[in-house]
Amino acid sequence: MKLHFLCANHRLELEKNMDKALRYCQTSFDTGQFYSERALWADAIPHLGCAFEVAEILLTHSAIDKEVSCDWLTTSAQLLAHSFNSLHYASEAEGIIWMAINRLEKRLRQNPSHVLWMGRYLLLLYTDLKACFPVGDVVANGAAHGIQSYEPIGPVH
Repeated sequence: MKLHFLCANHRLELEKNMDKALRYCQTSFDTGQFYSERALWADAIPHLGCAFEVAEILLTHSAIDKEVSCDWLTTSAQLLAHSFNSLHYASEAEGIIWMAINRLEKRLRQNPSHVLWMGRYLLLLYTDLKACFPVGDVVANGAAHGIQSYEPIGPVH
């Protein structure tokens, strides 16, 4: 599953201009959070989806501190998944969490020394999966999303 919230042109523009990407990520997240806090889930989803995608761009391009970009990716994924779940789009909600997990685990494989702090974000995401989706469904859907393991890789402190 791959949801897209940014058009190709907008994505390219943000990949080339990290200052603009930073501002866009924060504005999108704040707007999505505003709608989410008011239970306006359908209004929150496009903004949170954009924040999630831009956070991934920021992580990929190492535009900001790696821990901050992981925090933004995790937080936007959690709020986006919550919004989807609130509208009874459980598959999309779970897919968002798995996309964030995949991205963080990929980053962790590239930089194993980040396991202590990155493990916190993975633990949050795995905890959301366990809390929101039955374990059997999560394992089955994880396999469908290309997930090899259900537990965070590396020690979590």
